[in-house]
Amino acid sequence: MKTTIEIPDELFREVKARAAMEGIKLKDLIADALREKLCAPPGDKLRRTKFPIIESTNTGLQITDEMVNDAIEQMYKEEAEYYAQFIRR
Repeated sequence: MKTTIEIPDELFREVKARAAMEGIKLKDLIADALREKLCAPPGDKLRRTKFPIIESTNTGLQITDEMVNDAIEQMYKEEAEYYAQFIRR
């Protein structure tokens, strides 16, 4: 069936590029995306995991969101420093 829909220009460019990267027709990518959306339970949204994932009766160290974010920040900093050494040469 043919129909006309309006979508934002930026979204259209992203979808068209994705279809090209996957080597499929634009209409097939859009149809697949619609099928996925219709198969998902209503109101099903991605949720960010909060720490701790498993509650423990042990009074030891508790991992918090702040600790995880700090570790990620440190990892990015170390990675940037690592790659910067190659640029300086």
